[in-house]
Amino acid sequence: MLGILVVEIHLPFVRSLKEKRKYIHRLRAISREFNAAFSELENRDKWQLTTVAYVLVGNGSQGLDSILERILDRIDERYEILSARKRIEPISLDIL
Repeated sequence: MLGILVVEIHLPFVRSLKEKRKYIHRLRAISREFNAAFSELENRDKWQLTTVAYVLVGNGSQGLDSILERILDRIDERYEILSARKRIEPISLDIL
């Protein structure tokens, strides 16, 4: 199973792209806590807005959903979330 969480975050206190990088670094640190892949997807050139993704691989949808919710809760503690999209997809690895 593949769990994907895409979050659009408002950072109203950021005044430059350099300052924004500090917050992106903190969001990346959250991914390390949960052993998830992390990427900034959109709004790279906007100071006060970012869209990030967390991706997990696991063998059960309930476990993935629980971890994605915990990541979302951790983000929500510190930042203003504008939108969040969560998907859990079955994946097939056909190895020959």
